[in-house]
Amino acid sequence: MAFSRDVKRELAAIVPSEGHCRRAQLSGLLFGAGTFSMGAGGRIAVRVTVSLPAVARNALALLRPYEAEAELRTVSSSPGGRRYEVVLGGEPDLQLLNEAGVLSDAMQLHLAAPGRIVERRCCVVAFVRGLFQGCGTLSSPGAPVHVEFTLAGEELAAQTQTLLARVGLDFRLARRGRNVACYSKRSDTAADLLAVLGAHDARLRWEEQAVVGEMRGRANRLANCDEANARRAAAAGERQAAAARRLRASSVWETMPAALRQAADLRLEHPYLSLGELAAAADPPLSRSALNRRLRRVVELGEAVAPP
Repeated sequence: MAFSRDVKRELAAIVPSEGHCRRAQLSGLLFGAGTFSMGAGGRIAVRVTVSLPAVARNALALLRPYEAEAELRTVSSSPGGRRYEVVLGGEPDLQLLNEAGVLSDAMQLHLAAPGRIVERRCCVVAFVRGLFQGCGTLSSPGAPVHVEFTLAGEELAAQTQTLLARVGLDFRLARRGRNVACYSKRSDTAADLLAVLGAHDARLRWEEQAVVGEMRGRANRLANCDEANARRAAAAGERQAAAARRLRASSVWETMPAALRQAADLRLEHPYLSLGELAAAADPPLSRSALNRRLRRVVELGEAVAPP
């Protein structure tokens, strides 16, 4: 999705100034796009795979304070096309992985962020920002709304849902094959997520499209309303004209007040005019309400006349 890529580029330009937030954002990126494997002798291999070079650079910037040995590789694969991998070379620093929450204090792989990483609200935001760069998607403005984090396990998905709730964002969970989706289909939630994460340019684009969509919807509703009103007016005019014709062909016509005969003649002469236009065509002009009362009486009298 092109819009998702634009959002990730904007988020990738953000490197928090505080160490605890940098750690949280790195943790989110590792959980969102990282793969971890433990080989013989307890050796751990870490690879972060992303679709944008900007996100790969963000990962390298977040790793820099730890002086980690990291290599950026470009790989091509089908159907995803070109991908970018940040590979922690040699023997990854176990302390780094522990601080990022990948390893528990017992030095075991653990696919959920420990509470110490997301204790502060600012760190929750940083963690979710990194997570979105790794596994988030968002529909383009104007399309049916769908924002999603596609996560590897139920524990991480449930934690993500809880963290999003902490910053006022309501997301749901759904199984997607081997993965779990943490998602929302609400436009307000998608817009608020962009604002919370710091994607302000994307938020403006989203809101502009929302305004355009609202105006288009209002215009459609007004057009539909006008069309419905026109149909009702045409049906009323035809009913009034039919009643006037029956009255003219009956003995009732001569006994009717002159005002009612004038109203009936007006409708027969101008069957397609609206009530307001018909009132203006009277001589002298009538008010809309006065003509409406007369035509209602014409219809009552005409429908009471037996068919010829």
